[in-house]
Amino acid sequence: MSGCSSKSMVLVSLLGLLALLLCGTSEAQSNQDCCLSYTKVRLPKWALKGYTEQLPSEVCDIPAIIFHTLNGLNACVNPEEGWVKKHLLFLSHRLRRMSA
Repeated sequence: MSGCSSKSMVLVSLLGLLALLLCGTSEAQSNQDCCLSYTKVRLPKWALKGYTEQLPSEVCDIPAIIFHTLNGLNACVNPEEGWVKKHLLFLSHRLRRMSA
């Protein structure tokens, strides 16, 4: 029964990443692009390899965190959301462990 449950979790996570891929308006293509809106997809921690912070400026008018995923996607998320803050803390702890 637990094998079925873990397969379901993997499927749900993969579907979430697919939805993220299809949600182009909230995706930053490179460091030169701006996030104009936030994705609604909550990314799983295991799919993240890093992030970039976007500060509001004349060109980029919203603050955002751009999560970089293991499969090469960039997702714009709202830095004020609780799950985003937890994911940033998770990535920070992972970086500290790697540099120790």
